[in-house]
Amino acid sequence: MHRVRTEGFTPKEFRSICVAALVLLGAIVVTGGLVRLTASGLGCNDWPNCNNTKIVDVSTKHAAIEQINRLFTFLVSIGVALAALAAWFRRPRRRDLLVFSLVMLVGVPAQGVVGAVVVWSKLNPALVQVHFVLSMVLVWAAVMMLVRSREPDNGHRVSAVVPRIRRRVRLLAAWTTIAVLAGTVVTGTGPHAGKTLKDAAGNCIITDEAAKRFFGKECDINGGALVWVTRVHGTIVWITVAIAFTLLWHLRRLRHDRQVLDAPLTAWLLTAVVQGAVGYLQYANGLPVALVALHLGGATVLVGCTAWLWASTTKVSVSAAQALDELSELVDQRREEVPD
Repeated sequence: MHRVRTEGFTPKEFRSICVAALVLLGAIVVTGGLVRLTASGLGCNDWPNCNNTKIVDVSTKHAAIEQINRLFTFLVSIGVALAALAAWFRRPRRRDLLVFSLVMLVGVPAQGVVGAVVVWSKLNPALVQVHFVLSMVLVWAAVMMLVRSREPDNGHRVSAVVPRIRRRVRLLAAWTTIAVLAGTVVTGTGPHAGKTLKDAAGNCIITDEAAKRFFGKECDINGGALVWVTRVHGTIVWITVAIAFTLLWHLRRLRHDRQVLDAPLTAWLLTAVVQGAVGYLQYANGLPVALVALHLGGATVLVGCTAWLWASTTKVSVSAAQALDELSELVDQRREEVPD
């Protein structure tokens, strides 16, 4: 007997919601970065109010930029809440999709709390780093949920590649994580984490432009530190890219595994090449805001590609009877979509 879905979200509808949530989570990473890159991190010096007199304040450029980013968070929250709701009412309901949606549903409010602590700490670089890392966790969960949503609903999870390829992917993911973390240290040391800003008496003014940095005090550029942390970051990136090419080498004689990982690995390599080019270009030109923002967006895409690559190493195995049943449901669903 054919089973027809008469309520809840269909898998196709659920995937569309997943895509929207992922786009929103990626976008707020860049908008949040622009807050810092425009020295607007303390445009609002309180939370949830903008300051001690106004809940919303757009009287200055910095306040307006920070306020717009905070308001955009509500849009992201709606997208994530809708994804969680869709995961619950999806038919059939799946535990793995619910788990990823729950991570996102909890993570977005957690980001708000971390953001508040960041402001109260006068943009402590370690807390700013935590803010970014949590965003990457949410992007990872959104990508995993999207990839998993395209798999069969029934069956058991098995490895989609041979063990040595799966271990190599895990290694690449680990080094990508290290490279991204090292990049946050560079940002937390460079000029966008704290510029020289003093009053007439020579005292340091505590604003975004004089925020603390990982290396050096407020109002201290400490260019030497920026050079060596950048070199460390660059070395880690080169090691990560080398691991990606060793993965490509190991796949040369594994036709099935190569087909499985072809799309995510190609996307990863292309993103890494562009990201590296932007990184060297921004460093050579004194870290202009536009290139730094592009580099931040590239890091987000790279994390997403890594999650895609990770998710592709496993698959859902179904029996012939289960496959036939899934096909029957798909045919019934398509018939419902065709008007009489």
